Amino acid sequence: MKLEMVPQLHMQQTLSQRLQQSAQILQLSAQELQTLVQDSLQDNPLLEPAPEPAAPVREGLSHPVSSQSAHLIDKHDISPAPRSRDEQILEHVRLSHASERCKALCALIVNALDDNGYLRDHFEDLLSAGYEHIPLAEWQTALALVQSLSVPGTGAHCLSDALRLQIQARHSLDPVLKQRLLKLVATELPALAQGEWSQVQSRLNLSDADFHQALRELQSLDPNPGLAYLEPLRQAITPDVHVYRDGKHWRVLADPRSLPRVQVHQEYAATLEQQARTQQNRPLHSALTQARWLAESLAMRRSTVCRVAEFIVRHQILFFELGEQGLQPLRISDLAKELDLHQSTISRATANKYMSTPFGTLSFRHFFSGELETDFGGSCSTALVKEQIRRLIASEPERQPLSDVDLHQALRQNSVELSKRTVTKYRLQLGIPNARERLQRARLRAVSGQDVHPLN
Repeated sequence: MKLEMVPQLHMQQTLSQRLQQSAQILQLSAQELQTLVQDSLQDNPLLEPAPEPAAPVREGLSHPVSSQSAHLIDKHDISPAPRSRDEQILEHVRLSHASERCKALCALIVNALDDNGYLRDHFEDLLSAGYEHIPLAEWQTALALVQSLSVPGTGAHCLSDALRLQIQARHSLDPVLKQRLLKLVATELPALAQGEWSQVQSRLNLSDADFHQALRELQSLDPNPGLAYLEPLRQAITPDVHVYRDGKHWRVLADPRSLPRVQVHQEYAATLEQQARTQQNRPLHSALTQARWLAESLAMRRSTVCRVAEFIVRHQILFFELGEQGLQPLRISDLAKELDLHQSTISRATANKYMSTPFGTLSFRHFFSGELETDFGGSCSTALVKEQIRRLIASEPERQPLSDVDLHQALRQNSVELSKRTVTKYRLQLGIPNARERLQRARLRAVSGQDVHPLN
């Protein structure tokens, strides 16, 4: 067989560097965009912040913003991006007096923690192939350091280990109660999960008062200690737009923190335009081109995000009037067709974007859902079905929780056509446990007299 090199011609469509930059900027979150703009202003001498209009002007709608909404925005109120869980823990490790070798092991352990703060991997699996063997005692020392410098329970191998660490960290606990709790989490968690209260109480030889006290203390522990680091991140979300009522109409107001403006320094640009493009001026001309691209990309991002927000508000007007029950079916393809934009553009424009509404700060994606048929020929959104499931479970008798079969029958009585498997899927997406688990928690509430923290 003879191999030959044969030239062939073919056409391929590619995005220019300018369009690639615009696409990347469009899909950035507010925090990422703020970092990009701040870095660009520092690195490019031809860029400067563009002044905001004297009175906030709505993007995408023709009506002016009322003076009552001016307090929503302070363009100087830009808080730094919060640090991640790993960054916070490793900062504490760095400031400790441990050896550099121990700190390196701590970094491997921290990077292996899952979202809930558990270390599921074995120590030997944290090292790549070819590295020297690390004695178990060194790993245990590093893990103990991570656990002591983190939210109590972080770095545990399992649920009972996480609860044990939290109990040991509560120095104000009565020693007798602490010993009861340690024994409870070490041996009786499976029995408690099955609702075998009397058997557990008998095995531990506790009175009713002591057993109830132990249960109350147990339910105050956190089964997912790693999630405690996510709370500041939730609070740090900056809305891209604000939606508020102005008389009989709903208005959309762009937030300058999430949709910033920059401009090219006109005096410098004019001077460069007049000069010949000599070799020594090429870096400045490149900086001028980059500055113009960034300014145009930010303006395009601002316009696209506001157009998308306007369409969402117009299409989901019942949501802003009634709440979740008014959410209508909406797909990205519908929005793309209405705005005459490509679906990939809409996907980028809705990714990592948030809208401040009377019902809280919600993701743009919250307003997109498929549709389900009803037996009378109409349709309803999947979000509405999820809301119906949530309400059915919220109003169920504590001692007789609704199974997925019961939920399926109740939805069919409301003319919603879907399978039982879909009901289960929606319940799981809502983060609601099954009927058996809800019954167990109801029993624990009855025993302890308080709300139950989910030990799952």
